[in-house]
Amino acid sequence: MRAAAPFLLLLALALPAWAQVPGASGAPESRFAGDWSGTYVCAQGSTGMSLRLRPQADGRLSGVFHFYPLASNPQAAEGCYEVSAEPDGDAMTVVAGAWLLRPPNYVTVDLDAEIDEDGTLFGQVDGPGCTLFAARRVVPRSLPAACGATISAR
Repeated sequence: MRAAAPFLLLLALALPAWAQVPGASGAPESRFAGDWSGTYVCAQGSTGMSLRLRPQADGRLSGVFHFYPLASNPQAAEGCYEVSAEPDGDAMTVVAGAWLLRPPNYVTVDLDAEIDEDGTLFGQVDGPGCTLFAARRVVPRSLPAACGATISAR
Protein backbone atom coordinates (compact mmCIF):
# COMPACT_ATOMS: atom_id res chain seq x y z
CA MET A 1 0.00 0.00 0.00
CA ARG A 2 2.87 2.39 0.79
CA ALA A 3 4.24 1.96 -2.74
CA ALA A 4 0.86 2.94 -4.18
CA ALA A 5 0.47 6.05 -2.00
CA PRO A 6 2.57 8.41 -4.21
CA PHE A 7 0.69 7.22 -7.30
CA LEU A 8 -2.70 7.76 -5.65
CA LEU A 9 -1.65 11.23 -4.51
CA LEU A 10 -0.51 12.11 -8.03
CA LEU A 11 -3.77 10.77 -9.47
CA ALA A 12 -5.83 12.80 -6.97
CA LEU A 13 -3.97 15.98 -7.90
CA ALA A 14 -4.23 15.42 -11.67
CA LEU A 15 -7.84 14.23 -11.86
CA PRO A 16 -9.44 17.70 -11.61
CA ALA A 17 -7.44 18.85 -14.65
CA TRP A 18 -8.53 15.81 -16.68
CA ALA A 19 -12.18 16.37 -15.75
CA GLN A 20 -12.38 19.88 -17.19
CA VAL A 21 -14.47 20.15 -20.32
CA PRO A 22 -12.95 22.47 -22.95
CA GLY A 23 -15.19 25.46 -23.56
CA ALA A 24 -17.34 24.82 -20.49
CA SER A 25 -14.94 26.47 -18.08
CA GLY A 26 -11.62 28.20 -18.17
CA ALA A 27 -10.94 31.29 -20.25
CA PRO A 28 -14.12 33.12 -21.30
CA GLU A 29 -13.05 33.27 -24.95
CA SER A 30 -13.03 29.45 -25.10
CA ARG A 31 -16.77 29.39 -24.35
CA PHE A 32 -17.52 31.68 -27.26
CA ALA A 33 -14.94 30.49 -29.80
CA GLY A 34 -16.16 28.26 -32.59
CA ASP A 35 -18.73 28.17 -35.35
CA TRP A 36 -22.32 29.21 -34.67
CA SER A 37 -25.39 29.04 -36.91
CA GLY A 38 -28.82 30.56 -36.36
CA THR A 39 -31.14 33.40 -37.25
CA TYR A 40 -31.60 37.06 -36.46
CA VAL A 41 -34.29 39.64 -37.16
CA CYS A 42 -33.68 43.11 -38.62
CA ALA A 43 -35.51 45.41 -41.04
CA GLN A 44 -35.20 42.87 -43.89
CA GLY A 45 -36.97 40.22 -41.77
CA SER A 46 -35.73 36.89 -40.43
CA THR A 47 -32.27 36.15 -41.83
CA GLY A 48 -29.85 33.24 -41.53
CA MET A 49 -26.52 33.81 -39.83
CA SER A 50 -23.19 32.09 -39.34
CA LEU A 51 -20.71 33.43 -36.83
CA ARG A 52 -17.16 32.12 -36.84
CA LEU A 53 -15.00 33.19 -33.88
CA ARG A 54 -11.37 32.23 -33.34
CA PRO A 55 -9.29 32.95 -30.21
CA GLN A 56 -6.36 35.32 -30.56
CA ALA A 57 -3.15 35.50 -28.53
CA ASP A 58 -4.37 38.61 -26.67
CA GLY A 59 -7.51 36.86 -25.31
CA ARG A 60 -9.85 38.50 -27.79
CA LEU A 61 -11.77 36.74 -30.55
CA SER A 62 -11.82 37.57 -34.24
CA GLY A 63 -13.80 36.17 -37.10
CA VAL A 64 -16.56 36.64 -39.63
CA PHE A 65 -20.31 37.28 -39.47
CA HIS A 66 -22.06 35.82 -42.55
CA PHE A 67 -25.75 36.43 -43.27
CA TYR A 68 -27.94 34.87 -45.92
CA PRO A 69 -31.57 34.47 -47.04
CA LEU A 70 -33.81 31.80 -45.53
CA ALA A 71 -36.46 29.84 -47.43
CA SER A 72 -39.03 31.80 -45.42
CA ASN A 73 -37.45 35.12 -46.49
CA PRO A 74 -35.76 34.69 -49.89
CA GLN A 75 -35.54 38.46 -50.52
CA ALA A 76 -32.91 38.91 -47.78
CA ALA A 77 -29.41 39.41 -49.19
CA GLU A 78 -26.17 37.53 -48.55
CA GLY A 79 -23.10 39.24 -47.17
CA CYS A 80 -20.32 39.06 -44.61
CA TYR A 81 -17.92 41.20 -42.62
CA GLU A 82 -15.09 40.83 -40.14
CA VAL A 83 -15.87 40.93 -36.43
CA SER A 84 -14.00 41.09 -33.14
CA ALA A 85 -15.10 40.38 -29.59
CA GLU A 86 -13.78 40.59 -26.07
CA PRO A 87 -15.60 38.18 -23.76
CA ASP A 88 -16.40 39.47 -20.29
CA GLY A 89 -17.44 36.55 -18.09
CA ASP A 90 -20.69 35.11 -19.43
CA ALA A 91 -21.24 37.87 -22.00
CA MET A 92 -19.53 39.49 -24.96
CA THR A 93 -20.15 42.18 -27.53
CA VAL A 94 -19.37 41.22 -31.11
CA VAL A 95 -18.21 44.38 -32.89
CA ALA A 96 -18.52 44.73 -36.66
CA GLY A 97 -15.42 45.43 -38.72
CA ALA A 98 -14.66 45.70 -42.43
CA TRP A 99 -17.04 44.44 -45.08
CA LEU A 100 -15.92 41.37 -47.04
CA LEU A 101 -19.07 41.04 -49.16
CA ARG A 102 -21.48 43.99 -48.95
CA PRO A 103 -24.95 43.93 -50.49
CA PRO A 104 -26.52 47.28 -51.46
CA ASN A 105 -28.33 49.17 -48.69
CA TYR A 106 -27.07 46.95 -45.85
CA VAL A 107 -25.19 48.13 -42.76
CA THR A 108 -23.12 46.12 -40.31
CA VAL A 109 -24.57 45.27 -36.90
CA ASP A 110 -23.06 44.45 -33.52
CA LEU A 111 -24.27 41.65 -31.25
CA ASP A 112 -24.67 41.67 -27.46
CA ALA A 113 -24.36 37.96 -26.69
CA GLU A 114 -24.66 35.44 -23.87
CA ILE A 115 -24.67 31.64 -23.76
CA ASP A 116 -27.60 30.01 -21.95
CA GLU A 117 -27.55 26.74 -19.99
CA ASP A 118 -28.48 24.78 -23.14
CA GLY A 119 -25.49 26.15 -25.05
CA THR A 120 -27.47 28.59 -27.21
CA LEU A 121 -25.73 31.84 -28.12
CA PHE A 122 -28.41 34.54 -27.94
CA GLY A 123 -28.96 38.22 -27.46
CA GLN A 124 -29.66 41.59 -28.98
CA VAL A 125 -28.76 42.73 -32.49
CA ASP A 126 -27.64 46.37 -32.36
CA GLY A 127 -28.73 47.86 -35.67
CA PRO A 128 -31.59 49.71 -37.39
CA GLY A 129 -34.87 47.81 -37.10
CA CYS A 130 -33.17 44.88 -35.37
CA THR A 131 -34.30 42.79 -32.42
CA LEU A 132 -32.93 39.41 -31.34
CA PHE A 133 -30.71 36.57 -32.53
CA ALA A 134 -30.13 32.96 -31.49
CA ALA A 135 -27.51 30.49 -32.71
CA ARG A 136 -26.24 27.01 -31.89
CA ARG A 137 -22.69 25.69 -32.08
CA VAL A 138 -22.12 23.75 -35.31
CA VAL A 139 -19.40 21.75 -37.02
CA PRO A 140 -17.22 24.16 -39.04
CA ARG A 141 -18.33 24.43 -42.65
CA SER A 142 -17.30 26.37 -45.68
CA LEU A 143 -18.25 30.01 -46.00
CA PRO A 144 -18.51 31.75 -49.37
CA ALA A 145 -15.02 32.44 -50.74
CA ALA A 146 -15.40 36.19 -50.15
CA CYS A 147 -16.20 35.53 -46.48
CA GLY A 148 -13.72 32.82 -45.58
CA ALA A 149 -10.46 34.30 -46.79
CA THR A 150 -9.56 36.03 -43.50
CA ILE A 151 -10.51 33.31 -41.00
CA SER A 152 -7.60 31.90 -39.03
CA ALA A 153 -6.42 31.39 -35.50
CA ARG A 154 -3.37 33.53 -34.80
